[in-house]
Amino acid sequence: MDLKTAWRLLPVMVLLWAVPVPSALGQEDALKRAHELAFNKQRIEALTLLEDYLRQTPADTDARTFYGIVLSWEGRYDQARHELETVLERYPDHGDALPALINVELWSNHPDRAEELARRALAKRPNDTALLMSQARALDNLARPNDALDVLHKLLDVDSNQPEARSLRDDLRDGSRQWEASVVQSYDWFNDGRPGWLESQVSLKYRMAGVGPVFARFSHANRFGLDSSLVEIDAYPTLRKGLYAYLNVGWSPDKKLYPGNRFGAELFQSLPHGMEVSGGLRSLGFASRINVYTGSVSKYHGRWLVTARTYLTPDSTGDSYSLQFQGRRYFGDDTSYFGLRYGTGAAPIESGSINEIEVLRSHVIGGELNWRLSRRWMLNFLGSHSLEDRLDQSRLGHNSASLTAYFRF
Repeated sequence: MDLKTAWRLLPVMVLLWAVPVPSALGQEDALKRAHELAFNKQRIEALTLLEDYLRQTPADTDARTFYGIVLSWEGRYDQARHELETVLERYPDHGDALPALINVELWSNHPDRAEELARRALAKRPNDTALLMSQARALDNLARPNDALDVLHKLLDVDSNQPEARSLRDDLRDGSRQWEASVVQSYDWFNDGRPGWLESQVSLKYRMAGVGPVFARFSHANRFGLDSSLVEIDAYPTLRKGLYAYLNVGWSPDKKLYPGNRFGAELFQSLPHGMEVSGGLRSLGFASRINVYTGSVSKYHGRWLVTARTYLTPDSTGDSYSLQFQGRRYFGDDTSYFGLRYGTGAAPIESGSINEIEVLRSHVIGGELNWRLSRRWMLNFLGSHSLEDRLDQSRLGHNSASLTAYFRF
């Protein structure tokens, strides 16, 4: 090469030296390593690697898309949204960035945005099964099950080999069942040899559109050689988004073991970060009326639900109170769970019969298993042991077990 030619090529050589141009192999290695880190629960390391890489190659949309995806896995939704929208500004129909952004909106509790994104994308790709699935999930989160079912039917017409779509379709069909019947049988026994107690209960639940579930319940107890019955109606009306109520009214025609009448009301308010608080009243019409004030705080953390509840009963001889702590760990279907609970105080469960109002002090520990057998059948087992100080005896060992069967139709 002569001096004149070299002089002409010098600017090009300087530009190539100053601006790094990674090879396809370099990009492949960086993304492969980031995938390995992210899928081996080393997401912070994957993000650091991608950040360094993107500083050198900001135009690499595949790397930026995966960067946004890992950010969303870490719950950093605002940052993930920014990165994915940056990709979509350049490539509006990016095959990975668009579904990832829809997931960000779903996970950050913006199903309306997710549904809009999916709908707009489907206008160009009406048979894209991934987009159809995302739209169905968004519609489900928006409490529009019929619209979600229509989308799923279309998806399965396009491709019947979609197990997630079939599962969501079956869940929605199951959730649309308006009736549920349950039968409960419980037995209590004690360490002092006194006869055990039996209680049976049947209930019917109806899901009223636009209102919420309503229950009709009949209970029958046999204790102290006495038989007694109670009829109740419960309702859980939704007042507005994030706010619902519990309402209860009951009547015992014989007034032997149950209160002659009972009323209950409680408000539940959802808060950010998976929190829920409540406050309410139970009013029991025994020989003299007993009013019980109650409140609770609940927190969802992953698949766990932790609740603390208190009961306060004013009385002229001195107020009584109790505390109850409960934890539930849900399984994959979000219906089955196991739980543990501990209570202390004067009858640390909701008072509903003479049994509870006779307890002065107690400590109770219990376990619960709720298991979905099929889409229609579910079983619940509850067992507990308590040490109680009662009006007639101290340190009484009290054991309780109950089995409930649910059937939806």
